[in-house]
This record gives sequence, C-alpha cells and structure tokens, in this order.
Amino acid sequence: MVSKLDKKKQRGENTRKALIKSTIDCLDRLGYAETSINRVLEGVDVSRGALMHHFPSKEDLVIGTVDFLLSRILRHYQQESPNSFPFAQVTHSDNGTLADALVTYWKNIIDTPEGRAFSEIIMATRTDKALSLRISPKLEDWNEQLNQFFLPPGLDEEAIEDVTLTLLIWRSFIRGMIFQQEFHSDPDYIEKIIRKFAMIMEPHLRLVQTQSGA
Repeated sequence: MVSKLDKKKQRGENTRKALIKSTIDCLDRLGYAETSINRVLEGVDVSRGALMHHFPSKEDLVIGTVDFLLSRILRHYQQESPNSFPFAQVTHSDNGTLADALVTYWKNIIDTPEGRAFSEIIMATRTDKALSLRISPKLEDWNEQLNQFFLPPGLDEEAIEDVTLTLLIWRSFIRGMIFQQEFHSDPDYIEKIIRKFAMIMEPHLRLVQTQSGA
C-alpha cells in the first residue's frame, strides 16, 4: 500500500518533471532570454506557488533543467557497454560505423528540443556570470564522468590525456553543429559534415585501440 507521504513525494516529482519539460519547450522555441516563469507556466497545469516551491527563481529552474539534461545524456551512454562507443565502431562492423554512431547521436540527442535547450543554456552562461558559476562545476563533473566511462583500459598517462582530448573534440564538434545548421538549408548536408568528421577521427581512434590492446 502506498503511503500518503509516498503519494505526496510522487506528486512533487511529477510537478518538477512537468515544469522542466515546459522549460525545455520554452528554451527550444523562444531562447533563453525570452524564457520566463510566466512563459513556463503557460505550458503546464501548475500553479505559480507550486513552481516557486520547487524552483524559487528562473535561475533555479534552469539549474534543475540542466541537471535533468545532463542525466539524460549519461543515461543514453550507459545503455551501451562502456567500450561500445566510439571505439567499437572503428573495428567491429556489426556495431555500425563511427559515422553512423555520430549521426545517430546527432539526431537522437543533439538536434532535439532537449539538445537545443541545452545549447541555449550554455550560450547564456557566457554573459550570465551568476548562472555560469552554478553550472560550470556541474559541466566539469559531467565531462569527467563521460571521459571515465569511455576510456579504454590499458592506457598509460600520456595516452589517457590524448584520448580525453579526442573525446572532448568530438563532443565539442557535434554540439557546434547546432549553430552550423543556420549556414545550411539542407539537413542532409549537416549529416555529410558529420560523416566527414568521422572519417577524419577514425584513424586516430584506431591508434588509441592499438595502444590499449583492445
């Protein structure tokens, strides 16, 4: 039997999720500057008092959204085995190519309402120093978790630094394609760019696998 306390906790969690979902929608459609508490409330059946209980300010609401988005990306990776991406695609055809994996990541994670909302928040931190101070430690920790998740075993310190930089390069590249879209009217051309990037990266990843003995 579910207790009243458990029901209350579940209602609270559902409210938080609804508010974050509405925030993502606003960020995607309107951008960071036009996203406000009032705009968020327009998209959800939640009272202002309930919103303020969970998120006392726009900044708190954005921080909660960032936590959700970072967890979402980690969950995406954790559905695969630690060595499945990006290294397995380099040597095992049954896993698909590296280009296929990057295109899938682009379509399923980056070029989505969640991915675009994340980009809006990151851009806002350039000028919003208070937001930057709260988000930067989260991003640094998130980067570290991803790097540790994907580092192949058996690497020496120099190789670890090298592969860490490689992982940062492909994450920076794929996020940057959000802005590159504005330069191309044909979505297929974006996929061509991503596939070309994969071709450039693949020889380097093969070398990493050789070093690790994988």
